[in-house]
Amino acid sequence: MFRGWRIVGVSALAQGVSVGSTFYVYGTFLKPLAAEFDASRLAVTLGLTLLTVVQGLVAPLIGRAFDGGSPRTLMLTGVACHALGLALLSQITAFWQAGLLFVLPIAMGAHLFGPLATSTVVNRWFVRRRGQALGIASLGSSLGGAAFPAIAAALIAAFDWRGAFGAMGLGILLLMLPIAWILVGKPEDVGETPDGDPGPGADATAEMGTPNANGALTSVDAELAAAAAVTTRSLLRDRSFWAISIAIGFGYCPVSVLLAHLVPYATDAGISASRAAVVMTCYALSGAFGRVFLGWLCDRIDPRAVVWLDYAWFGLAWIGLLSPPSFGTLLFTGIAAGIAVGGITPVWAALTGAVYGRMAFGRAMGLMNFVMLPFSVIGAPIAARLFDVTGSYRLAFASFFVCFVLGAVAIAFLRPPARALRAA
Repeated sequence: MFRGWRIVGVSALAQGVSVGSTFYVYGTFLKPLAAEFDASRLAVTLGLTLLTVVQGLVAPLIGRAFDGGSPRTLMLTGVACHALGLALLSQITAFWQAGLLFVLPIAMGAHLFGPLATSTVVNRWFVRRRGQALGIASLGSSLGGAAFPAIAAALIAAFDWRGAFGAMGLGILLLMLPIAWILVGKPEDVGETPDGDPGPGADATAEMGTPNANGALTSVDAELAAAAAVTTRSLLRDRSFWAISIAIGFGYCPVSVLLAHLVPYATDAGISASRAAVVMTCYALSGAFGRVFLGWLCDRIDPRAVVWLDYAWFGLAWIGLLSPPSFGTLLFTGIAAGIAVGGITPVWAALTGAVYGRMAFGRAMGLMNFVMLPFSVIGAPIAARLFDVTGSYRLAFASFFVCFVLGAVAIAFLRPPARALRAA
């Protein structure tokens, strides 16, 4: 069996743990933390916003580190930091300590073995089947998002919130440290080639990156040479970089609106909290299908066309929020939107890999994370403000419909090499 699929499995597990134990469990601990330290829900919620901001700020550094360093060492460091941060949360005596832990060891640690880190590694192992591999790896985020809130709730019920944080930290450490040892940075490190395809006829030594019998550089050398020319300055001056960043940023902007406001919108319309929770569960689970299907589709057609298809589907789902609210309508919206949102991550990674190759992927994705940070955090506050002013979500939902149009227009400015658009 091609070793690359083991890397995909490790990456899926890592993404599930990283995302599930931060973003998806945060709400489960919100009320216990607020009650313990007599803090407002707004104050506690800001911890999640700060976590997002910190991860966006350090993303360029992490992407560059994964391009040039040892992914295994970086991932092990991240697991240790994340687990330690969760364990220390069980010992805090003041609310500010919780904020400090969330924005430093937890945010940094989770990022070192999260989607950016693992997508960088998977991208090196696959070219022809890049989209499919990235889609399967990102499946972990959906599954982790579905599993970790239930795990956290059970731990809180059994051990209270302090014991739950401690148990999660220990469990993640014991699970992820052995798994991280399986990680190998690129196929050439173990004498293999991307996708497990036969080599170009050179001997095994040449495949490892040394000159072949004719004295010519191998493909790995050529990729490394090309990657060396990809600097922060060159990325910021590249039209393709901005086309991808803006297009994907507009796709992510409505996501925070859904996460923060779909349940309140449903309950305001008279739908029970339990039924609203069903909508959100279906949203998370349908994202798993979107990740795999749209990632697979990127290997077969122009990835730009996949973006247009995804945003057209997302727009169709969004229309459900502009219709008279009912459980059936919102259930359709949740499932359809989940498919679209799930597909954004692998499509983004596939586009970036097609344009910047295997060896410069991390620095390109990391800088894109930084550039897209405003898109990631601005949606929910704008929707909340519009609701406060108008007393309804209708204007907010209608306003964000333009994101799908602007994202589709932005990706039209992408002009990667024709060979890359055929997913090699």
